[in-house]
Amino acid sequence: MLNSPGGRLTNARPPGAKIPITMRTILLLFACLLLLTAFAAGASAQIAGQPYRISDREVAELLDKIKRESNSFRNSLKEALNKSRFDRTKSENDINAYVKDFEEQTKRLENNFDSHKSTVADVDSVLTRAVRIDAFMNRYALTPRAQGDWSLLRSDLDQLAVTYSVDWRWGGGLGPAVSQLPYRITDKEVEELIRRIESQSDTFRHSLDSALDRSRFNNTRREDDINAFVKEFYKETKQLHDNFDSHRSTANDVRTVLDRAAQIEQFMRRNRLRNDRDAQRDWARLRVLLEELAQVYNVSWRW
Repeated sequence: MLNSPGGRLTNARPPGAKIPITMRTILLLFACLLLLTAFAAGASAQIAGQPYRISDREVAELLDKIKRESNSFRNSLKEALNKSRFDRTKSENDINAYVKDFEEQTKRLENNFDSHKSTVADVDSVLTRAVRIDAFMNRYALTPRAQGDWSLLRSDLDQLAVTYSVDWRWGGGLGPAVSQLPYRITDKEVEELIRRIESQSDTFRHSLDSALDRSRFNNTRREDDINAFVKEFYKETKQLHDNFDSHRSTANDVRTVLDRAAQIEQFMRRNRLRNDRDAQRDWARLRVLLEELAQVYNVSWRW
């Protein structure tokens, strides 16, 4: 210690004196280093786990831009169609369905992004829907405004593919050509139809069980047979739904469902369940939905 000019003692050290490093200082430095390392590793893992490499803010801005341009294109397309030879035709219904489906998939991507759950598959779905619109816009020359709005939207969809590292080319992209799509209505409408089939299947199964329990087929081989047919029908209907959810459903999936339904139809025709109209009524309603499914997937079908 040194005497200050006032005669008091101070802790001042002479110039050049070394400051002693205590064990406590070393431990504090070591703890800080560990925290920085852990933070860096966590940040790195978060980036590696994302399906995109740019910042969340940049992705959000891109999705907002796509949404705005989708609205502009929808409005200019509507105006162009109303002035064209496609007004009130099947072609107009088709392109409107394509745009509606595209917007639903874009909204789904946006919702998943907001929940930090967006994936490459979400982007695939958006781009696949855009292919249908692009095919229409290339095939039919509409107004310059509609064509220009679509070109701007296409450019941002290209950027979306790059952002999510999706290998994408228009005309040879991820989805099938328009003529190869298994159905022409929107995904939402197909989903609703499949759910109605599943619901009506449950209703039919319950009424069939009750009818069999009160019939001469109770505890017989024929009861086992029809139960097996219904089980197979359920299995193939679920497979169709799973494939649809994965954007892989095909006309062959629908044919398989209908083939299983044909076994049930044969039983219901050959073995009239007396004194129980519920099963016959519920099966007739299910048949109507299955015939609609065949039409939606362009499957030629007769019972």
